[in-house]
Amino acid sequence: MVLLLHTILETMIKKYYLLILPCLIFLCCGCRNPQKQGGIIFSFDDNYIKEWYNYKEVFHKYHIKATFFIAHPHLLDTADCKKLKLLEKEGHEIASHGYYHLNSMDYIDSFDVYIEKEIKPSITFLQELGFQVHSFAYPFGKSTDYMDSILLTYFSFLRKATYNINDTSIDTYDCIYVSDNKTSVSNAMGIDYNYNISIDNLEKAIQRAVKNNEVLFLYAHQINDSKEDYSVDPAYLEAVFQLCNQYNIQSLMPKDIQNYSFNK
Repeated sequence: MVLLLHTILETMIKKYYLLILPCLIFLCCGCRNPQKQGGIIFSFDDNYIKEWYNYKEVFHKYHIKATFFIAHPHLLDTADCKKLKLLEKEGHEIASHGYYHLNSMDYIDSFDVYIEKEIKPSITFLQELGFQVHSFAYPFGKSTDYMDSILLTYFSFLRKATYNINDTSIDTYDCIYVSDNKTSVSNAMGIDYNYNISIDNLEKAIQRAVKNNEVLFLYAHQINDSKEDYSVDPAYLEAVFQLCNQYNIQSLMPKDIQNYSFNK
């Protein structure tokens, strides 16, 4: 009886081998998610909360986790706070962009004053609203090493800002890429309408991040089709998200850097 069953089974395997093999390959390999290599951070500055919130379904569609750097937190109303809490609940990071949006470079000789006027109130206010504050983006994007060293006692990650100063391919800007877990200060490239970064240019930047397993840092402000300075077009932004999915690059937030795998 056992011999008969063995013979029948052997016959069926031989007969249906070409049908079974693809199934086995699918079970072994097809169900696995492809490994994500390289990362990208999308950050948005100031307090265009309604526009960010209205775009949340697009973030969700492309599995994008954004970081919202909030300036003037004392001006947030109840509706703003509710929207930010919902964005945070969906996995986005709420971070600090200062209390009055002051330029740190105006306080080179009195940075203690800057801390008292701009940093401490921002942290306190956001915490009182229920947010855990991990990251800070410098208003106007500039700082000194000394300022960074002081602010890293308040935050785990600091973001500066630049734009395409050289009017070239942005993958040539090493300062907008994070390449190890020890990095706690990074520049970011502006992608608002006035910075005139083409989709092809951004694709090259994403390709570098994927190739070298680096994290590309970007920033914008408003999300609308006004074509005004400091606004990013919704269709343009969605096209960038599509590129991220195409290259299977991982969407990150500044607070993720310490735990991201930079294995080369």
